[in-house]
Amino acid sequence: MKKFAILTLGCRVNHYESQVLSEELSKLGYESAPFNDKCDVYIVNSCAVTEESVRKSKQMVRRAAKKNPDALIMVCGCASQLRKSDFEKIKEISFIYGTRNKDALISALKARINGENSPRVIVDEPNSPLTPTSITRFDRTRAYVKIQDGCENKCAYCIIPKVRGNVVLRPEDEIICEVKALSDNGCHEVVLTGIETSAYGERLPILIAKIAEIDGIHRIRLGSLEPSFMKKQFVDAIAKIDKVCPHFHISVQNGSDNVLRAMRRRYNVKMLEDNVAYLRSVIPNCNLSADVIVGFPGESEEDFLSTCEFVKRNAFLHLHIFTYSPRPGTEAAAMDNQLPEAVKTERLHRLSAIADEGKWKILTAMIESGKEIKVLCETYSKGHISGHTDGFVECLIQSDTAPEKGAIISVIPDHIEDGKLICKKP
Repeated sequence: MKKFAILTLGCRVNHYESQVLSEELSKLGYESAPFNDKCDVYIVNSCAVTEESVRKSKQMVRRAAKKNPDALIMVCGCASQLRKSDFEKIKEISFIYGTRNKDALISALKARINGENSPRVIVDEPNSPLTPTSITRFDRTRAYVKIQDGCENKCAYCIIPKVRGNVVLRPEDEIICEVKALSDNGCHEVVLTGIETSAYGERLPILIAKIAEIDGIHRIRLGSLEPSFMKKQFVDAIAKIDKVCPHFHISVQNGSDNVLRAMRRRYNVKMLEDNVAYLRSVIPNCNLSADVIVGFPGESEEDFLSTCEFVKRNAFLHLHIFTYSPRPGTEAAAMDNQLPEAVKTERLHRLSAIADEGKWKILTAMIESGKEIKVLCETYSKGHISGHTDGFVECLIQSDTAPEKGAIISVIPDHIEDGKLICKKP
């Protein structure tokens, strides 16, 4: 049996789309294998959110070519959409595709298998129609389900709207059928995700409620949400749905009003904190994660300290901190007062220490409460079960036997190791 490997860089949408490709290749009789194996087909699903992610995308293409010079090598995703000409120069690449036409990869592969010619480069306009997709399998215990594509925000630092195009929503019925298929195959937890998940708008709570009615689905998570979207009406609606996990990832980006204005974000710190406070009043003990960019052009030390204080006040379980990366073609890349890399890195380390302290406090409070918690079992290795609570706390439980995949068990928090909650069975 011929083998294929897919390397996925970047966001959850890319992971979902890689799963679509994986299932299609399996239907063609190919066997999935690790990217480091010698394979007949390699796909690099690329990312362009930072210059480092573009560089890594190219590096992985070259790694595949060294592993098997005779393989079909395909690249798709945001980096190839943005920098098509760069990838055209890499002669080892068989096919180059963009962000909204990944189904064309399969058509190209089928043509090559049948001895037919197919275009080497198909990078359509990102506003081309969204191809219907479907998955039935999931590599881990939870499955990512894409509900929309594209973004129409005009953030000064972000290249993604240019490579993903306008907002397009997947039809509700298509999503429901997909989740039912995943549930039938043993999936108990789904993550609804998109380039801008909030773009599903007022229909999002309706979609969530319908998914909650599907037998076998016990947990529903949401992808990153725009802070201005998390208003009373939305929070009240999802608070009534028991299967919605009490963990929310918020696209914060910064804790200084000056920087948020320069970024062209659609909220200020007060709106953000008011929405978070209301969320926590309606869904007590929910956990928050967030993205934060440090070192944006013109960010003063005072601005940075405002972000530090914001993080301290709001107690995040996870904080994904990035140093600002100039993206050619964006407003921010042409701004004056670009900060030195050393300053960005130093601020990242300082904020990381504050974030770690906040996470420690959340985990310590769980231990001190002495209350049992429920953990969705994900993996079993070397006598330990690993999994997450509904609040997305990572847990490790000693066990002599492997649990059933997707089982939810009750445990008691005991202590903390390497940012994980070490638990014991009651």
